[in-house]
Amino acid sequence: MAGDWRDEAQVPLLLRVGLGAAWVYEGLVPHLLGRSPGSLALFGRGSALLWGDGNLPLAIDGFKVLLGLCLLFGWVIPWAAALQCGLLIVSTAGIAVAAPHLLVYPTGAISKALVLFAAGLCLGILGGGESAGAVRLVPLLLRVGLGLMWLYEGLVPKWFWPSPAEVEIVARTGLIPFHIPLFLRLLGVVESAVGLTVLAGLWTRGTAVLQVGLLGAFTAIVGWTSVAYLADPLGTLSRNLALVGSALALYHTGSGPVSLDRWLAGSATWQRWLLQTALQGNRALAIGAAEAYRVHSQAATDPLTQELFQKLALDEVHRGEDLGSLVRRHGGRPLPVGALCKGVAWILGCATAVSGTRVSLSFDLWLEERRGSLYARCARLLPPEEGITARALQAMQNQEALHVRLLRDHLRARRAAGRTRR
Repeated sequence: MAGDWRDEAQVPLLLRVGLGAAWVYEGLVPHLLGRSPGSLALFGRGSALLWGDGNLPLAIDGFKVLLGLCLLFGWVIPWAAALQCGLLIVSTAGIAVAAPHLLVYPTGAISKALVLFAAGLCLGILGGGESAGAVRLVPLLLRVGLGLMWLYEGLVPKWFWPSPAEVEIVARTGLIPFHIPLFLRLLGVVESAVGLTVLAGLWTRGTAVLQVGLLGAFTAIVGWTSVAYLADPLGTLSRNLALVGSALALYHTGSGPVSLDRWLAGSATWQRWLLQTALQGNRALAIGAAEAYRVHSQAATDPLTQELFQKLALDEVHRGEDLGSLVRRHGGRPLPVGALCKGVAWILGCATAVSGTRVSLSFDLWLEERRGSLYARCARLLPPEEGITARALQAMQNQEALHVRLLRDHLRARRAAGRTRR
């Protein structure tokens, strides 16, 4: 699996931080903010058994905080991972027996235990010095945990046993103008599709980014409109920290064994489609970057800065044209996304330009630093005989490196000038 990893050290770090932050939050915040009466009422008769009336809740929460700190600081990782897995098994089994209605608890507080359990197993493997064969199971375990969680949430509380609590949560947002149960069923279809895609190991890195976006949106919307769930003792929102860490770790590991990504890697048709997708994406970014530079040049007051932005904008226009030619060379047709890309880039350009020239330069530098790897990815997808396209992509990558140097030097000069004036 090591060949699939972009940076192996990032994977255990992401898992540790995600899990540790989730356990510390779950152990501290419900006590600090006070457990929501509404959420405790939802527990029904199982709440007394689950949480107790005396020192038991305090002891459990203290154990969660200690467990989280061990994970955050990297102390006795194999033991902490084993204790976490044991805690998840005991707590989930207890909930299933004492309060089975909580298995359809809103926003997946119970189903997220699947991801936490899988992440704990991965940390145990990575921190325990296991063999290379065991380490190769890490992306598969992450895919199984995340995929089953999304599939469960898409089917059980939205199709098989609809949850009235989820209807109330959506109603409080005020964002859905039509029949809310129908919206939840449609959302269930989307979540099930994400789960099946993750389980199959198809477009693994893309779905990892999609998962992070969905989890961030869900957390922000529910946390803003249903504040009581921020102090939910079941970790309705806090466990999303662990899910984000697991999704980002999966982005770094790739799909791993037993995946469609690996099977399709040997297909020339699939590789050609990936190449077309990458070229189209780079062309869209070039169109948007040209528009953002144009906005920044109009907002800049310094002639040198204006000249720099105009040069960069012209380079991006030419690059977009060249990428369109490469798309045609490989049997495709450039997508008509110019107006959309320009509109989005105009909004981003205006937002950064209003904040000042330094912010514009910093934003452009951040963007350019990340775009060079996209051209390298396109080059890796080329068939061996494609020397012309490879040379064109290498030239574009070199031009990106030049843009990065120009922006970095100009930003440093602006900062130095600002310090001199003070």
